Amino acid sequence: MNRQFANADNDRCALRSWHEWEFKDGQRRTILCVETPLEMRSGEAGFDADALAILIQEAMDMMRNSPSPIDAVRIVPEIDGR
Repeated sequence: MNRQFANADNDRCALRSWHEWEFKDGQRRTILCVETPLEMRSGEAGFDADALAILIQEAMDMMRNSPSPIDAVRIVPEIDGR
């Protein structure tokens, strides 16, 4: 797994991002992982559909602006204790 951490700008919903590699059937896929403090489960306290939509758009922009090709985006919850 290749992890290259980057901190997002203060006005973004993302905390950090990194690349991971997945290998399957001899093929390598590059995954852009984006960490966020946002609640991502609809119906749960604190869920904000508009903020989540902004985060998804930010992640897609990060994917398009990456100097290396990205095959997929994975949005993950913030890990406590960081």
